[in-house]
Amino acid sequence: MPASRVLLVDHDVDALAQLANALRDRGIKVSLANGSQMACERAKATAYDVVLAAQEVAEPEGGGMGVIDVLSIELTQVPPLLVLVDGEANGESRVGKTDVERIVARIHELAKPSERPRGGSFAPSAHALEHGSVGDLLVVLATEKRSGTITITTPKGSGEVRLVDGEVADAVYVRLEGPKAIARMIAERDGHATFTPGAPAIMRRLHTGTRQLVDEAKALVARAAELREKAGELATNTLIAIDNVSGSGLPETEMNVLSRLRVPATLDDVLDELPHSDAAILEAILMLDKTGRIKQLGHASSRVQLCGPDQLHLLRAAAARARVPGFSGPARLAFAATPSRLAVFGHTVLSLADAFPSSEPSPSVPVPYVLSNIRLGDGVSLDILALPLVPAYAPLWPMALAGASVVVRLDEAAAAPLGEACGAVAVTVLDARAVFGDLDESSAVQIASLIKTALDADTSS
Repeated sequence: MPASRVLLVDHDVDALAQLANALRDRGIKVSLANGSQMACERAKATAYDVVLAAQEVAEPEGGGMGVIDVLSIELTQVPPLLVLVDGEANGESRVGKTDVERIVARIHELAKPSERPRGGSFAPSAHALEHGSVGDLLVVLATEKRSGTITITTPKGSGEVRLVDGEVADAVYVRLEGPKAIARMIAERDGHATFTPGAPAIMRRLHTGTRQLVDEAKALVARAAELREKAGELATNTLIAIDNVSGSGLPETEMNVLSRLRVPATLDDVLDELPHSDAAILEAILMLDKTGRIKQLGHASSRVQLCGPDQLHLLRAAAARARVPGFSGPARLAFAATPSRLAVFGHTVLSLADAFPSSEPSPSVPVPYVLSNIRLGDGVSLDILALPLVPAYAPLWPMALAGASVVVRLDEAAAAPLGEACGAVAVTVLDARAVFGDLDESSAVQIASLIKTALDADTSS
C-alpha cells in the first residue's frame, strides 16, 4: 500500500516542523503550507489523503473561511481534515498537537489510498506573494528538503531561487544575486512565485543554510525599511558627492557609495548598482550626509520653467536666430566644465520644463556629447552640448563646437586648449562666473537664467 500523503498547515511553519519529522519517521509523506492560500495552491498541484491544520487555520476567529472552506472552492474532492489543538482533544476530527501516535492512527483511519486521485509530485505549483512571502515558501521547501527552482515575477522584474535538498544553491533577482537578491524577493508582496520540482543543473554559489539565509534576509529587510524612513528626502532627491571630498579612511561601503555618487544618482540607483545589502548602503548614505560628504540636488521629478509664458516667444525667436548657417538641426549651446561639474549641470538641465534627454546614450569616455534637447514650441528647439574639459580629448573639440553658437565656460579647467578650440571655429566664449559669480550648477533657476543669457549674448553679438 502506498504511503499516506498529508498536508500540514500552520501560520508558523517552524512550530510544526518537529511533528512533520515525527510523521516522516513513521513512513508518512508530509508537505507543509503556511496558511489556507498556500495549502490551496499546493493541493491543486498534488493530491493529499488528509489535511492536518492548526486550529487557528482550520477555525479562524471572526468567522473567516477555514482551510477546508478554501479548498472546497478550488478542488472537486476535498481531503478529510484533522484539527490540531493544544491540550485535550474532543471529537473525532480533533487531535492534540503532541499526540503523535493518535495523529498517525487517525491518518491511517481516514486515508483511502485506493480512492485517492493521482497528483503529480513534479507538477509546478504557483503561490501569490500577497498571501505568503518567498521567505515562507523557502522555509516550507527547506523543511521538506525539496529540490527545484522558484521563479518569481513581480512588477519590478523576475528572479529565480534554485534549491538542492532544501538548501539554496543560487539566487538572482533583476540585476541582483546572492543574499541581496533573496532579501529583495522576500520584501516583495506583489507578484507570483512558482516552484518547479526537479534537480536544477547549476554550479552552487551559496553555502549558507536556507533557514539562516531567510532569517538574515528578513532582519536586513526590516532594518532597511527602518533606515529608509529615517532617510526622509534623501530617499526621493537626487544625490551627489561633494566635489573634491576624499573618501580615504572611510569604511568600504561608504567609500563605494561616495565613488558612485561622483555622478548624480537617486537612492534607488545606488541600492540597485552596489553589491552591499540595502541596509548597509542606507547606513552609509545617512553617515555621508551627516558628515557633509554628499548633497541633494532636488527631487528627480521637479520641473522648472525656462521662462514665463509672456517671454516664450522672445526666447523662441532668439533660439531660431542662434542657428549657425550651414548646419542642420536646432541651435546648439555648448557648456564646458570638468566632468564632475558637468554631471551636476546635466542633471539640472533635465529638470527644466520641456527638456528631454538625448536619444543617444552618454559616452563612456569624456568626449563632447548632446546632453539634452529643449523644445520651445512651433518647431523650434535648442540642443545643449556638454563639453568635458579633459585635455587629452581636446583635438575633438573643434569638430563638436563648429555648429555651436556660444560656448559657456563653467570653470577654469583646460583654459588654453578650450580657447584654441573656440578660436579655431570662431565661437563666442561666455564665462558663467562673469554673469553669476559663484555659479551653483545644481540650481535650476540659475541654469535657466544662464541659458537665456547665452542666447542673448549670441543674438546681440
